[in-house]
Amino acid sequence: MKKVVRGNVINLPYSLHDGTVIGFEVTGDKLVMQFQYGFIKTIEPFDQVNGNVEFEKVDWDFSYVYLFEYQDVLCGNVGSFTGKKMELKKFIDQFKNFKFDLVDETYGYNLSKFDGYLSDGYSIKECSIEIYHLGDMSYLVEE
Repeated sequence: MKKVVRGNVINLPYSLHDGTVIGFEVTGDKLVMQFQYGFIKTIEPFDQVNGNVEFEKVDWDFSYVYLFEYQDVLCGNVGSFTGKKMELKKFIDQFKNFKFDLVDETYGYNLSKFDGYLSDGYSIKECSIEIYHLGDMSYLVEE
């Protein structure tokens, strides 16, 4: 049997891990994820750069946010939770004043997924954001 390997995505120019998202800007089918302090270069000396991330040709019908509220355990720990699945556009309309501390980024076929913790000033929830896009994901870096 022939073995076909799908390699891991390891050649990303920047890491969004530990980045803080503070807003989204929507223009038609374009989405800009706004970062408070930017992100980190993946090449030495691993500098932090200011910038945002842009997604083109977002398919809003397949872009979602999942919010998890933990019960009887601290947020992020193993245990029971309740949750909600929302359309990404409704999430953007509803959450205007928030911080999303990004822990993990995953990329697949036309999909960029970000996991972390959402704080609205009153509570912290575990959060997953799935952006389905037919166009490019670009790093908009301030120089």
